[in-house]
Amino acid sequence: MLKLPKTRRAIALTAATLALGGGAAIGVGGTAQAAPTSCTTINIGNPGNINVGGVYAGQVEQQYDGCGYVRAHFQYSHNYWLGHSGTAWSAYPCVQTLNYVGQACASGDTVDGPQDVYSGWVPIHSANPDTWQAIVTIPNGCSEAGGSWHAYANGANWGEYSSC
Repeated sequence: MLKLPKTRRAIALTAATLALGGGAAIGVGGTAQAAPTSCTTINIGNPGNINVGGVYAGQVEQQYDGCGYVRAHFQYSHNYWLGHSGTAWSAYPCVQTLNYVGQACASGDTVDGPQDVYSGWVPIHSANPDTWQAIVTIPNGCSEAGGSWHAYANGANWGEYSSC
């Protein structure tokens, strides 16, 4: 093993840490940050399906940007979206931690907007442990569904659900 003087070792460790972290800035107090544009977004774990009034409304999934940030993505079912456009139905996707606290949520009327709805980005290491779940709430009818939990420390996934 190569032995470096303490100063060089500290510099090498700092450089390696920054390289692994991709230079991403972590927000103070767990606030959502914009994801770097050079990161590749992938879906993590299993999506959760939601039905409203017995009709499939869509699914929520967790997305990871490859640079240390996570968000929730909800996609309305095309038929549901067409059938309910102009009504008071809205979807609010969030990412939450193991203590069930939503860290970033979309807000506003979404049925008349795009078919895809996203929460803000949140640094995965702003929670301890760094385990996240994407959920969606639709205030009328069936209230909530969630994709699987994902533990970023070891890659484990478990527990998608629907409350209907």
